[in-house]
Amino acid sequence: MTENKENILKNKSSGLGIRSKLLLWFLIIALIPLVVIGFASYKLSSQALEKQSFDSLESTLVLQKKSLEDYFSERTRNLENLAGDVRMLQQRTFATMAAVRDLKKEQVEGFFRNRLRDVQGFAGSAPQQDVLAGLISGNSGAAGRKYVSSMKAWAGERSFSSVLMVSPDGRVVFSSDPVIKKGVSLRKAKGTPELAAFKSGKKTATFTDFSLSALRNSEPAAYFSAPVMKGGAVLGVVLCRLDNTSLDKLMNENIGLGKSGESYLVGRDRLFRSNSSSFDEATLASPAFLVDTESVETAVGGQSGEGVIINYRGEYVLSSYAPVKVAGVDWALIVELDLSVAMTPKSKGAERDYLAEYADNYGYPDLYLLDPDGYIYYSAKQLADYQTNILSGPFNKSGFADTVNTVLETKKMVVSDYSRYQAAGNKPSAFLAMPLVQDDAVVMIVALQVPIDQISAIMQEHGGKGDTYLVGPDGLWRSESLQPGRYNVKSTLLNEKTKLDTEPVREALAGHGGTKITENGLGEKVLSSWKPFNYANLHWAVISEISKQEIDQPVNRLARIISMLAAGALLAAFLISFLASGGITRQIRAIMNVITKVEEGDYGARAQVVSSDELGSMASSFNGMIDTTQGLIATRQEENDQLQESIMGLLMEISDLAEGDLTVRATVREDATGTVADSLNMMLEELSGTIGNVKSSSEQVGATANKLSSSTDKLAARSDQQAELITNSVEEIKQMTEAIEQAAEKANTSAASSELSRNAALEGTRVVEETSQAMEAIRGNVQDTARAIKRLGESSQEISDFAKTINEISDRTSILALNASIQASAAGEEGRGFAVVAEEIQRLAERAAGSTRQIETLIKNILGDITEAGSSMDASIQEVIQGTALSEDALAKLQDISNRSNEVAVLIDEVSKATTGQAEASVKVAKAMGTVGVISTDTAEETRSTSSQMKGMASVTARMLESVAAFKLPQDINEGEVKDNDELENLGVSDEGIEG
Repeated sequence: MTENKENILKNKSSGLGIRSKLLLWFLIIALIPLVVIGFASYKLSSQALEKQSFDSLESTLVLQKKSLEDYFSERTRNLENLAGDVRMLQQRTFATMAAVRDLKKEQVEGFFRNRLRDVQGFAGSAPQQDVLAGLISGNSGAAGRKYVSSMKAWAGERSFSSVLMVSPDGRVVFSSDPVIKKGVSLRKAKGTPELAAFKSGKKTATFTDFSLSALRNSEPAAYFSAPVMKGGAVLGVVLCRLDNTSLDKLMNENIGLGKSGESYLVGRDRLFRSNSSSFDEATLASPAFLVDTESVETAVGGQSGEGVIINYRGEYVLSSYAPVKVAGVDWALIVELDLSVAMTPKSKGAERDYLAEYADNYGYPDLYLLDPDGYIYYSAKQLADYQTNILSGPFNKSGFADTVNTVLETKKMVVSDYSRYQAAGNKPSAFLAMPLVQDDAVVMIVALQVPIDQISAIMQEHGGKGDTYLVGPDGLWRSESLQPGRYNVKSTLLNEKTKLDTEPVREALAGHGGTKITENGLGEKVLSSWKPFNYANLHWAVISEISKQEIDQPVNRLARIISMLAAGALLAAFLISFLASGGITRQIRAIMNVITKVEEGDYGARAQVVSSDELGSMASSFNGMIDTTQGLIATRQEENDQLQESIMGLLMEISDLAEGDLTVRATVREDATGTVADSLNMMLEELSGTIGNVKSSSEQVGATANKLSSSTDKLAARSDQQAELITNSVEEIKQMTEAIEQAAEKANTSAASSELSRNAALEGTRVVEETSQAMEAIRGNVQDTARAIKRLGESSQEISDFAKTINEISDRTSILALNASIQASAAGEEGRGFAVVAEEIQRLAERAAGSTRQIETLIKNILGDITEAGSSMDASIQEVIQGTALSEDALAKLQDISNRSNEVAVLIDEVSKATTGQAEASVKVAKAMGTVGVISTDTAEETRSTSSQMKGMASVTARMLESVAAFKLPQDINEGEVKDNDELENLGVSDEGIEG
């Protein structure tokens, strides 16, 4: 009763009062509509703002994507227009060059026609016939000398450097040439242009093309020649040597081509027919300057045209070409202009060229012209990449180089992605490049460098909140962020520190668009809208996002206002509830005071009725309940005293039960304890039968436990013996396993050594093959050298023959000089001058004879050395052949060794695999035997434990029998005896067993 009072007081002190509960519920009732209205207002406002923000992001994204497409479309049109302008400039330049080419062709052909006509007229004139006849006969006289003087003036006016008059037998009877003197026989000058001009000039007026002349110390020479006829007979031939610079004057007049323009003539042998203005030395007919270009090939073939080609200097130029066919020659007339000059004209009075002004006007950082090999021959800004090869130069790893490569492969316009370009100060740069194609071949590339700041400006033009940006396939920014400082960088452009791998970036790069709340690169919640942007070779992600926190600011402001209104409403509800609950709780307090007094035992207290409502009725009813409770308490006290007496009597009757006497029985009375006594007697009957059964079972369990304990001891001993044998077996298997593993390791080592041997054999085979091939090449080279030495010997023999001829000529000259001296002496005074000349001729003949003898001696020595070298080369060839045979034999042996090594390696590998497998199997067997040993040991332990437990069970059985023996059963009284410790011994339970 006291505990109940304490609990009630505790609940009263810890629980809420009715007034507090009423206040709480009134507040809750007032708060629910406020919360519902506020939450609904918050959610609807938030959803409306999010929808508006998403709509704004999507519209911004559409506008930005359209702006980007328009931007790149405009850049593409700019490049197409620029390429069209360049092509138009090219065509205009070709037209100018074609006009210059045709003019020069007409001048060259007119020059040749006029010179041919001049020579023909000169040879057909009567004075020329008389002079030539006089020169041949030696009777030209004063008239002839006067005519010769006028003839030199005539030759100078017509670009002839010299004139030769040759007799029908090929002897020069007159020469104005300082090198070829009078009296020279052209028939002996084999292979010279003079002899060719003489032979063709005997037939008709003709032109002999330039070639190197042995008579002029290998200087190039060309001749106009014509026969001098009289009465149908050839009196001789006139050879007019063309001045080597006469055609240079025509070619070097670059009308309308500027300083970089060049015109020149090329013969069928691909040698110059006019001197090139690009070299200081003479190029006319020089074998050192071979002009084997596409233009020459086409023009010599008889076709005219123009194109972008590689000239004889290895540079790309605009070339206009035409064949020149006159006077029996087939030449090519070439007009060329440097590409950079042809494609970059300047307006009159302008400081910069057209392309540079174009780049500035359209805001391009640079504009390039490249040849098909990647050489940048024009750059508007002329930065570090100007006049370098973008494909093989210092910038060949740049995005610009990749763009040019793609253009050359596809022959189409390419728009590249942004990357850092070192030549532009390592700034992010993209390139637009377009080829100019001619005859399905790229002849020029026009390229524009696209700035990235214009892309950033487009992305920042949306005018709303948030940020709109571009991301490339590498996750790097392609436009500048509005707030790069948020990423702790100065710029986000191509910055590895701001690399993005967000859901919008991945989705957009995968070709999908979307709009949702997600996280940005900083891990912030944002409203994001994204789309893929694809244009030409560009594949970007366009992202438009705004911070969710920024969107939530108006909604949060609304939430604060709603919270303030709810707080005011709650305060008002609290005041009203407080006043309303005061009248309700007054009557309740009166009832609670009475309840408190009753709990303290004051049953005389009564509740004051202060209200006429249900609470007042409850106070009256509570007062009546107190009166009824007082009567019941008195009646229960009497009944309790009577019950106490009956219980004490029952306890006295069954007191012997505590000492184990199960024979006692309780008296059954008619009061409340009668039922208890009857139940107790029934329980004692059942308990006596149960105890008797327990004693009998305990005796049987004790006997069985002793037998099991003995058997378990034997089993434990045998388990110990088995565990010892298994342990020894495991040790032996471990030793066997270690031996097998060592064998496996040695087999693996052998396999590795075999593999090394096989590789060495293969390497040796390869080296011997290369040696054999090198020996074969050496044999070919030595044979070529032997043939060259043989040819050198033959040439030396020819030189020796020439020396003998010169020696014979020297001897004959000496004889002639001697005869002349004799004739001069016979002539007396008149022949003295001729005698001096004869003596001079004699000295020259002697000097020639001495030089000839020296040449013969030198040639003999050379021939001896050549013969010795030939013999040595023959011996070397034989040794090389033997070395080649030995190399081939060694190669065959090594190949055989390699094959044997392969077979051995395969066998060792198989042994290694088998040994490794056996080792693995042994390890498994060892592990299994170890496991068996552990199990056997555990079994022995368990057996010993079981034996111990069986002994313990026997002991427990004995103690249980002792405990049960304390009870006194009815059958024990009938028999008149109680089993003692001797009976326990008869059951087989000894003191030692109990102690165990």
